[in-house]
Amino acid sequence: MTTFAETTSSVICRDAAETRAHAARLLPSLKPGTIIRLHGPLGAGKSEWVRGLASALGIQGDIPSPTFTLCQPLAGGKLPLEHWDLYRLEKARDWDSLGWPECLITPGLVAVEWPDRYPGPWPNSVLDLQIEPQKDGSRLIRHLQPERVTPCYD
Repeated sequence: MTTFAETTSSVICRDAAETRAHAARLLPSLKPGTIIRLHGPLGAGKSEWVRGLASALGIQGDIPSPTFTLCQPLAGGKLPLEHWDLYRLEKARDWDSLGWPECLITPGLVAVEWPDRYPGPWPNSVLDLQIEPQKDGSRLIRHLQPERVTPCYD
């Protein structure tokens, strides 16, 4: 489980269109190989955010949520994009059947919903976003910074 130190920035998105636009604005700062870990409850807008990223990459067509397929590879844009949804995975044998984490090595971008379900280590190139639905229907998107723990040695 990842712990987070502090929020580096946050933004309020009033609707789905603004959520997609937020992803598009972040695209120039994302390097190939970046893993975007999307945190938030069911219905928070994680898949909507990925739709915005796919659109900004120039990926055409319907962008379904991979809740049941687990992974939705999306090609045809400036970079390939893999959209993972780990919500239904809980047992170690599930991870073995996916070939995880080798599948995280990509020349494109990887967006992962429910990343806390993965029990192993993550590569260094990650961006963590917390998407929180608000009472008025908007979404608060916070950029999180993973807590860096420095080991103490005797």
